[in-house]
Parts: sequence; structure tokens; C-alpha cells
Amino acid sequence: MASMLAAVALSGLAGCDGDKSKAQAAADAGALDAGPALPVVGGKLGAELAEAAKSGGHESRPAPGGAKDGPPENGVFSPQAAAAVLPKDVPYTIEVIDAGSEPRAQLAAKVDPKSEQKVAMTLGLRMGGPQGLPNLELGLSLKADKPADKPKEGAPAAPTKVTAKITSATLASMSIGGPPKELADALAKLKGSALRYDLSPANVVSNQKPELAKDADPGLQPLLAALGEAITLLTPPLPDKPVGAGAYWMVTDRAVVSGAQLPVLRYRVFKIEKVEGDVVSFSVDTRQYAEGADLKLPGPNGDVTLTIDRLDSAGKGTLTWSPSSYAPGTADASQRLQALLVPPGASGPGAGGQQAAQRSVAQVELTAKIAPPAAQ
Repeated sequence: MASMLAAVALSGLAGCDGDKSKAQAAADAGALDAGPALPVVGGKLGAELAEAAKSGGHESRPAPGGAKDGPPENGVFSPQAAAAVLPKDVPYTIEVIDAGSEPRAQLAAKVDPKSEQKVAMTLGLRMGGPQGLPNLELGLSLKADKPADKPKEGAPAAPTKVTAKITSATLASMSIGGPPKELADALAKLKGSALRYDLSPANVVSNQKPELAKDADPGLQPLLAALGEAITLLTPPLPDKPVGAGAYWMVTDRAVVSGAQLPVLRYRVFKIEKVEGDVVSFSVDTRQYAEGADLKLPGPNGDVTLTIDRLDSAGKGTLTWSPSSYAPGTADASQRLQALLVPPGASGPGAGGQQAAQRSVAQVELTAKIAPPAAQ
């Protein structure tokens, strides 16, 4: 069963030119060069992002996030360049571009550790175009773990340890006939699986630890990773200064792309669209860049390491957030990654026909929607 699920989830992640797919045809036509439209962000940051994306990596102007030469044109940072943008010992940075209009307030997570938040999530993970598992309808219960020790007087606030437990797992509506019973039964056994993580007072998610339920199929592990990526994507880190409607800031951090297990340097731009009472409506735009050019993919005889020649990854979403909630009350987001891959040594000067003959395309798309249980 595990092999069947893994095959469904991972097949189509990469393909060779001998068997042309629509994704590969698009890559051949230059779609990777063009890339998706840049996030629609106004003001100084929008100009910086647009300029950085056009940069070939040889201009002297600083780019968002502090990279001297701007994000790389091919979407791939060297490990050294990535460390220059965000040192390994720095988990994230927040740069406020515009503090927004008055009235302004300091945003901070203020979760009651005895509270429980229930949400319904529709989660999708697609790889290789149409390949992948059907969208899942997940019931989630989020609670805080009881602190092991009482906080010391005068000590800074410690992160809240959160457990997001899957209370139900079913397939989203499908065509007549539905999915194979074996797959539906396997997904139902996700109930009881959990994602444990830390949530700081600045609303930053860290230290994620997925735990599959005892009877769940190990082949479903990628879905827990996708759940963790979705929660991180839709949890807005908060600046340490007062902000109001129209404010926007950029968060630079590291992430791992679900499905491909690819480390990336991630830029997220959060904008406050409106404030109603204690509910803040956000939009979020993302860009991701590979941290290193190697990508391991599953092969018939074990993992195969390929070189990322070009990578393009962007996303967009909306969400509503309240200081007293572990997760957004509502959300709708998607994030796409497309990479042009070649065998090691087949990129760069002198590669010639070898690169054209052996290149392949990897695609990963993550979608997530959050709603109150009764509204899902």
C-alpha cells in the first residue's frame, strides 16, 4: 500500500524529453524564462521586487532581503550567496516597508493556552502537472501543550507549543465513481496524526514535528509535510512596531518545498488589507529561490541527484487572523514551483546538446483553504 501511495504522490515529478508533456513543451517555449507575474505589491517594495527580478545578478544596487546583487536570475542561490542574504544562525528577518495608516497598533499573538481552535482545511499537493493525490478535506483541532515548567518572572515570553491534530480526513468531491476504496480507507486512517510546532509571540512557526497516526500508511508522510508547509505559509510573522491598514512588510526565511524536499530561501510579503475589531485581513505574496543547485528525486534504483538549471516559484493568498487564534480563521492560498533539471555536469558552458537531450521538468503545486468547520 505504501508503494502505491508513494507512486501516486511522486510520479510525474520529473520527465525526460523523450516523452514530451505539456509542462516540458512550455519549458521548451521559454515559459520558465518568463516566469509568473510578479506579486502585485505597491510602493517601494513593489519597485524593488520588480527590479530585483529583472536583475541578472550583476548590478550593485541592494535587493530585498539584503542580497548585494539581488536574487539570482535563474532562481538558484549558491549556498554561500544564500548565507549572505540570511545567515544560517538567523531564522528569519522582517523588513517593514510601509507602516500603514493611523490608527496603528502593535500586533502580537495572545493565545489562551487553554483554548482550542477547530478549522476545516482543503489541502492539495500536485506534482508533475495533473499528477498527485486528490484534494483532501481535513478537520483540524489546534491546542496548546501544557508547559513543562512555569515561566520565570521577568523572563521573555516563551513560544507556545501547539499541536494541530487531524480529527478527520476525507477526499474532496470528485467525479462519479470516486477514488479507489483502498485509497479512501488509507486516508481515513490519517485521523489522529498530528503536527507539533512552536508559535512565538511574534507569530512565527518553527520546530515542526509531524507525527503519523499508528495505523496510517507511511506513504502518506508527504501530506503531513504539506500540512506543515501550508500552516507556515499562512501564519504571518508580525513586526515589532505598530502598523495599520495598508501596512506591508517582507519576511525572509528558509523553507522546504513539499514533495520535492527542496530547501529554498523564501520571501513573503504580507499586507494588511483591512482591520475590523481584532480581526486583521491579510494578503500574502511569495517568491522562492533554491538554496543550492542539487535536487534528489526518487528513481527505480534509488534516489537520483539532478542539477537545477532554472527554478521559478511564486504564490499568492489571502487570510484573516486574530491574536487569540493559533491559525487563520479563513484562508485561501496557492504556491507553485517549476524547475528545469539537467544531469550533474550538463549545465553551464560546454554542455551543448547533452543538456537539451537530457533535461527534465519538475513541478510542485500546493493549495490550501481554511474555513470554520460549519462553513467548509
